[in-house]
Amino acid sequence: MLVVSNIDLTTDLPTMKPSTFLESSIKDFTLNINNDYRYLKTGYYVSLHAEILGNSVIPTSENLVDAYRTPILLLRASKAGIPTVPYIVTGSVKQIMAEIGFPTVLFAVNPFSYDGFRIAKNRSALYRAVKSLEMNYKFPVCAQPLQGEVISFKSIFGKCEMDGKIREISEMVYEVFGIPLCKLHAQRAEEEAYLCGLQPLRKEELLPKDLKVISEEIWQISKNGEHRIG
Repeated sequence: MLVVSNIDLTTDLPTMKPSTFLESSIKDFTLNINNDYRYLKTGYYVSLHAEILGNSVIPTSENLVDAYRTPILLLRASKAGIPTVPYIVTGSVKQIMAEIGFPTVLFAVNPFSYDGFRIAKNRSALYRAVKSLEMNYKFPVCAQPLQGEVISFKSIFGKCEMDGKIREISEMVYEVFGIPLCKLHAQRAEEEAYLCGLQPLRKEELLPKDLKVISEEIWQISKNGEHRIG
Protein backbone atom coordinates (compact mmCIF):
# COMPACT_ATOMS: atom_id res chain seq x y z
CA MET A 1 0.00 0.00 0.00
CA LEU A 2 1.23 3.47 -0.88
CA VAL A 3 0.38 6.31 1.52
CA VAL A 4 0.52 9.78 -0.03
CA SER A 5 0.12 12.56 2.50
CA ASN A 6 0.58 16.31 2.78
CA ILE A 7 0.40 15.94 6.56
CA ASP A 8 3.26 14.94 8.82
CA LEU A 9 2.00 11.64 10.18
CA THR A 10 3.19 9.58 13.11
CA THR A 11 2.79 6.25 11.32
CA ASP A 12 5.75 3.94 10.87
CA LEU A 13 4.54 3.10 7.39
CA PRO A 14 6.42 4.82 4.57
CA THR A 15 4.66 7.86 3.17
CA MET A 16 5.21 9.95 0.08
CA LYS A 17 4.66 13.65 -0.45
CA PRO A 18 2.02 14.53 -3.07
CA SER A 19 4.53 16.40 -5.24
CA THR A 20 6.74 13.29 -5.41
CA PHE A 21 3.83 11.00 -6.17
CA LEU A 22 2.52 13.24 -8.94
CA GLU A 23 5.85 12.86 -10.75
CA SER A 24 5.96 9.09 -10.28
CA SER A 25 4.45 6.11 -12.06
CA ILE A 26 4.16 3.82 -9.02
CA LYS A 27 1.48 1.19 -9.36
CA ASP A 28 0.02 0.22 -6.01
CA PHE A 29 -3.11 0.69 -3.95
CA THR A 30 -3.00 4.36 -2.94
CA LEU A 31 -4.27 5.91 0.27
CA ASN A 32 -4.48 9.65 -0.24
CA ILE A 33 -4.30 11.60 3.04
CA ASN A 34 -4.88 15.30 2.57
CA ASN A 35 -6.64 18.06 4.48
CA ASP A 36 -8.13 19.53 1.29
CA TYR A 37 -9.46 17.40 -1.58
CA ARG A 38 -11.35 20.07 -3.48
CA TYR A 39 -11.44 20.04 -7.27
CA LEU A 40 -8.18 21.34 -8.75
CA LYS A 41 -6.40 21.13 -5.40
CA THR A 42 -3.41 18.85 -4.86
CA GLY A 43 -5.45 16.32 -2.90
CA TYR A 44 -7.79 15.92 -5.86
CA TYR A 45 -4.92 15.52 -8.32
CA VAL A 46 -3.32 12.80 -6.20
CA SER A 47 -6.46 10.65 -6.50
CA LEU A 48 -6.80 11.45 -10.20
CA HIS A 49 -3.15 10.59 -10.85
CA ALA A 50 -3.53 7.29 -9.02
CA GLU A 51 -6.55 6.44 -11.17
CA ILE A 52 -4.71 7.32 -14.38
CA LEU A 53 -1.98 4.91 -13.30
CA GLY A 54 -4.63 2.24 -12.83
CA ASN A 55 -4.34 2.19 -9.04
CA SER A 56 -7.19 1.62 -6.64
CA VAL A 57 -7.35 4.73 -4.49
CA ILE A 58 -9.08 6.14 -1.42
CA PRO A 59 -10.77 8.52 -2.00
CA THR A 60 -11.77 8.39 -5.66
CA SER A 61 -11.79 11.56 -7.75
CA GLU A 62 -15.49 11.05 -8.53
CA ASN A 63 -16.40 11.00 -4.86
CA LEU A 64 -14.32 14.12 -4.24
CA VAL A 65 -16.05 16.10 -6.97
CA ASP A 66 -19.47 15.01 -5.70
CA ALA A 67 -18.87 15.52 -1.99
CA TYR A 68 -17.68 19.11 -2.28
CA ARG A 69 -20.79 20.17 -4.20
CA THR A 70 -23.45 20.46 -1.51
CA PRO A 71 -26.50 19.60 -3.67
CA ILE A 72 -24.77 16.48 -5.06
CA LEU A 73 -23.51 15.56 -1.61
CA LEU A 74 -27.04 15.70 -0.24
CA LEU A 75 -28.56 13.87 -3.20
CA ARG A 76 -26.16 10.95 -3.01
CA ALA A 77 -26.33 10.88 0.78
CA SER A 78 -30.12 10.78 0.71
CA LYS A 79 -30.12 7.92 -1.79
CA ALA A 80 -27.74 6.03 0.50
CA GLY A 81 -30.11 6.42 3.46
CA ILE A 82 -28.29 9.24 5.26
CA PRO A 83 -30.76 11.70 6.82
CA THR A 84 -30.64 15.06 5.04
CA VAL A 85 -32.64 18.26 5.09
CA PRO A 86 -34.78 19.41 2.16
CA TYR A 87 -33.03 21.97 -0.03
CA ILE A 88 -33.35 24.02 -3.18
CA VAL A 89 -30.66 25.29 -5.55
CA THR A 90 -31.51 28.74 -6.80
CA GLY A 91 -30.31 32.24 -7.40
CA SER A 92 -33.64 33.77 -6.41
CA VAL A 93 -34.10 35.31 -2.97
CA LYS A 94 -37.84 35.37 -3.58
CA GLN A 95 -37.88 31.63 -4.21
CA ILE A 96 -35.95 30.98 -1.00
CA MET A 97 -38.40 33.08 1.01
CA ALA A 98 -41.38 31.37 -0.64
CA GLU A 99 -40.19 27.76 -0.44
CA ILE A 100 -37.79 27.71 2.52
CA GLY A 101 -38.72 30.72 4.66
CA PHE A 102 -36.84 31.82 7.78
CA PRO A 103 -34.48 30.96 9.26
CA THR A 104 -32.57 29.44 6.38
CA VAL A 105 -29.10 27.91 6.05
CA LEU A 106 -27.18 28.82 2.90
CA PHE A 107 -24.24 27.03 1.29
CA ALA A 108 -22.27 28.28 -1.69
CA VAL A 109 -22.43 26.23 -4.88
CA ASN A 110 -19.70 28.17 -6.65
CA PRO A 111 -16.29 26.43 -6.86
CA PHE A 112 -14.44 29.20 -5.02
CA SER A 113 -16.28 29.44 -1.67
CA TYR A 114 -15.95 26.56 0.75
CA ASP A 115 -15.69 28.05 4.20
CA GLY A 116 -18.84 27.03 6.00
CA PHE A 117 -22.33 28.40 5.64
CA ARG A 118 -24.50 31.42 6.37
CA ILE A 119 -27.70 31.59 8.40
CA ALA A 120 -30.26 34.21 7.43
CA LYS A 121 -33.09 35.04 9.83
CA ASN A 122 -34.67 37.90 7.92
CA ARG A 123 -35.02 39.40 4.45
CA SER A 124 -32.10 41.83 4.59
CA ALA A 125 -29.73 39.19 5.99
CA LEU A 126 -30.84 36.81 3.26
CA TYR A 127 -30.09 39.33 0.51
CA ARG A 128 -26.61 39.98 1.93
CA ALA A 129 -25.82 36.28 2.29
CA VAL A 130 -27.05 35.36 -1.18
CA LYS A 131 -25.15 38.21 -2.81
CA SER A 132 -21.96 37.12 -1.08
CA LEU A 133 -22.30 33.37 -1.74
CA GLU A 134 -23.46 33.88 -5.32
CA MET A 135 -20.42 36.08 -5.99
CA ASN A 136 -22.60 38.97 -7.16
CA TYR A 137 -25.28 36.71 -8.63
CA LYS A 138 -22.95 34.62 -10.84
CA PHE A 139 -23.79 31.30 -9.14
CA PRO A 140 -26.82 29.84 -7.33
CA VAL A 141 -26.85 28.86 -3.66
CA CYS A 142 -28.08 25.78 -1.82
CA ALA A 143 -30.77 26.87 0.66
CA GLN A 144 -32.05 24.66 3.47
CA PRO A 145 -34.52 25.29 6.30
CA LEU A 146 -32.88 25.68 9.71
CA GLN A 147 -34.62 23.03 11.76
CA GLY A 148 -32.40 23.04 14.83
CA GLU A 149 -28.79 23.90 15.57
CA VAL A 150 -25.96 23.41 13.08
CA ILE A 151 -23.13 21.27 14.40
CA SER A 152 -19.73 21.36 12.66
CA PHE A 153 -17.19 18.68 13.44
CA LYS A 154 -14.10 16.90 12.16
CA SER A 155 -14.57 13.51 10.54
CA ILE A 156 -11.46 11.31 10.43
CA PHE A 157 -12.05 8.08 8.56
CA GLY A 158 -15.69 8.45 9.63
CA LYS A 159 -14.79 8.83 13.30
CA CYS A 160 -15.69 11.94 15.25
CA GLU A 161 -15.96 13.18 18.80
CA MET A 162 -19.73 13.54 18.62
CA ASP A 163 -22.16 10.87 19.74
CA GLY A 164 -25.54 9.42 18.81
CA LYS A 165 -27.06 10.40 15.47
CA ILE A 166 -24.23 12.78 14.60
CA ARG A 167 -21.71 10.00 14.95
CA GLU A 168 -23.84 7.75 12.74
CA ILE A 169 -23.89 10.42 10.02
CA SER A 170 -20.11 10.74 10.14
CA GLU A 171 -19.71 6.98 9.74
CA MET A 172 -22.23 6.77 6.91
CA VAL A 173 -20.70 9.66 4.97
CA TYR A 174 -17.35 7.88 5.09
CA GLU A 175 -18.95 4.65 3.92
CA VAL A 176 -20.47 6.40 0.92
CA PHE A 177 -17.74 8.85 -0.09
CA GLY A 178 -14.60 7.39 1.52
CA ILE A 179 -13.05 10.76 2.31
CA PRO A 180 -10.49 10.25 5.09
CA LEU A 181 -10.39 13.85 6.37
CA CYS A 182 -13.11 16.47 6.20
CA LYS A 183 -15.34 18.74 8.23
CA LEU A 184 -19.03 17.90 8.26
CA HIS A 185 -21.99 20.13 9.01
CA ALA A 186 -25.17 18.60 10.40
CA GLN A 187 -28.39 19.94 11.82
CA ARG A 188 -29.50 18.53 15.14
CA ALA A 189 -33.22 18.83 15.84
CA GLU A 190 -34.63 17.18 18.96
CA GLU A 191 -33.32 13.60 18.86
CA GLU A 192 -32.55 13.53 15.14
CA ALA A 193 -29.61 14.71 13.03
CA TYR A 194 -29.41 15.63 9.34
CA LEU A 195 -26.38 16.05 7.10
CA CYS A 196 -26.24 19.50 5.52
CA GLY A 197 -22.70 20.14 4.24
CA LEU A 198 -19.02 19.19 3.92
CA GLN A 199 -15.86 21.25 3.63
CA PRO A 200 -12.07 20.75 3.83
CA LEU A 201 -10.15 20.87 7.08
CA ARG A 202 -7.40 23.36 7.77
CA LYS A 203 -4.10 21.76 8.74
CA GLU A 204 -4.07 23.69 12.00
CA GLU A 205 -7.34 22.03 12.98
CA LEU A 206 -5.62 18.65 13.17
CA LEU A 207 -4.50 18.03 16.75
CA PRO A 208 -1.93 15.46 17.92
CA LYS A 209 -4.75 13.12 18.95
CA ASP A 210 -6.19 13.39 15.42
CA LEU A 211 -2.84 12.43 13.93
CA LYS A 212 -2.83 9.41 16.19
CA VAL A 213 -6.26 8.37 14.92
CA ILE A 214 -5.11 8.84 11.32
CA SER A 215 -2.05 6.67 11.89
CA GLU A 216 -4.12 3.96 13.57
CA GLU A 217 -6.56 3.92 10.66
CA ILE A 218 -3.74 3.72 8.13
CA TRP A 219 -2.32 0.79 10.04
CA GLN A 220 -5.69 -0.98 10.08
CA ILE A 221 -6.18 -0.48 6.36
CA SER A 222 -2.69 -1.80 5.62
CA LYS A 223 -3.37 -4.76 7.88
CA ASN A 224 -6.86 -5.61 6.69
CA GLY A 225 -6.44 -4.77 3.06
CA GLU A 226 -9.48 -2.47 3.06
CA HIS A 227 -8.99 -1.26 -0.45
CA ARG A 228 -12.43 -0.15 -1.38
CA ILE A 229 -14.96 2.21 0.19
CA GLY A 230 -18.06 3.74 -1.32
